[in-house]
Formats: sequence, C-alpha cells, structure tokens
Amino acid sequence: MFMASVRKRTVHFLAVGLCAIAALALSVPASAQSVRWYSTLEEGSAAAKESNRPMLVDFWADWCAPCKVMEKEVYSDPGFAEAARRFVTVRIDYDNKTAIARKYGIKELPTLLFTDSFGGELFRRHGFLNSKTLVEAMNSLPGDVSDFNRVSEALARDKNDLAALQEMGKRLRSAGLFLASNAYYERALETKDAKGNPSEREAILSEIGSNSLDVRDGQHAIETFEKCLKEFPASGRSAKWTLALGQAYVSANKKDNARRILQKVVREYPGGEEAQTARSLLASL
Repeated sequence: MFMASVRKRTVHFLAVGLCAIAALALSVPASAQSVRWYSTLEEGSAAAKESNRPMLVDFWADWCAPCKVMEKEVYSDPGFAEAARRFVTVRIDYDNKTAIARKYGIKELPTLLFTDSFGGELFRRHGFLNSKTLVEAMNSLPGDVSDFNRVSEALARDKNDLAALQEMGKRLRSAGLFLASNAYYERALETKDAKGNPSEREAILSEIGSNSLDVRDGQHAIETFEKCLKEFPASGRSAKWTLALGQAYVSANKKDNARRILQKVVREYPGGEEAQTARSLLASL
C-alpha cells in the first residue's frame, strides 16, 4: 500500500508539473518563437513555393538607422511574429546584394516588398513601419497566393499579357491594395492589345478611376473620369462615371465643381441610384 501511495503521488506530481510546463509554454510570447529570415531571395522563394506562401522581403543596411529600429522593436513584436507565420521572410543586405536591389529598383531604405512565391512584386512600402502598420499590410494578403503565383508566371512569360495584367489588378483591388492595383492597370493600359481595343481601354480606365477614388486621390480620379466621359460618351457607365466625378471633386475639396456635376447627375439620371447618392452628397456640401 505504501508503494501504491508513492506511485500515486509521483503520478500526481508529474501531472501537475506537465500542466505547469504547458501553461508556461502557452504564456511565452509569439516573439520568442524565432522568425526565420532567409538571406537570399532564391532560398526564400524555394521555401515559399513549397506551400504557395507570400514573401516579405526587407532591404536593409548597417548604416540605415530606421532599419535597426525595425529590427529591434518591430521584428521582435508578438503581433509581427504571428503575422509572419503566413509568410516566408527574407532580409536582403542592400550593400552586398546590389544586383537584386537594382532589379527591384530599390532607392531608399528600408524598403519592404510584398511578393508572390516567385518574387513577383505585389506592392511595397518605404521607410519605417511600426508593428501595427506592418501587420495590417501583411494581413492584406492571403496566406496562400496560388492565384497570384499563376498570374505572375503568366507575366513572366509575357510581361504584356493583357488578361494577366487585368487579373492581377482585379485581385489586388479585391484585397484593398488600390495603388498596387493601379500599377498593374496602368501597365495594362499601355499594352498594344488595350490600345487597339476600346472596350478593354474603357474597362481599365474605369477601374483606375475607382481605385483613385478609394485612396482619395481626388485629382487623379477627376482626370481619369473626365477622360472616361470624353472618350466614351455613349457608354453604359456614364451615370456611374458622372457620379464618381462629382465624388472626386468632393474629395479634392472643389465644392463648386462638385455641385455642378452632382446636379447634372440628378438632372440627367433622376430615377437611378446615382441620383439618390448625388442628392445626399449635395445636401452635405
């Protein structure tokens, strides 16, 4: 009975000990779980392609003060460590990897590239980013970028593939990456296929204007929607464009122009949803 009692106590103490260890492990912050940084794009891409993960590529240098602050304060943050689990993270020494820096047109540090698994750039951020801002940018991309990879491979075969450029623009817009989306739509607009196809040009310009409006770049949105209305006066998108032009003037704080355009929407499209929105905007001016 004595030995049985000892065995029971031993089992009890072991169980308590294991629970304590488990609790301690759970209490360890995510930042303690080391984020693996690859030092070359080739190694990072090989790892990313295994699971179709996106890459975060950080260009840094020893002399870059903001880079050191990010390394010390941002990359040790638990929130970053958690977000980084969905990425393959790469740090490129700007001074020692000049060829890759030139390839991506890196002109200031730090520069962080968000890419697909093949290293195809989706968007970038310049300068110091705090943890909250960086994590928000990371969370704008899915953990599985298979669709981006597919489009990126098509563009690697033909950088002027109109369908691929449009699809990339659409996917980036869906992710809320409006400026990055416009970068691809602008490229699409310059292709020979788009220049020779008015309907494609119309659709692309409309998306560029919408992206500009979403990032509150009122002036660019004004220029784009004015171009849409001038080049395609008979388009079925005219009501939408005219309202968007009024909204762009509001965004640019050009109230007199906004009133003129919004009143035109109410006058020319009285029964549509655009007119209802225009009336609400007019009431707020």
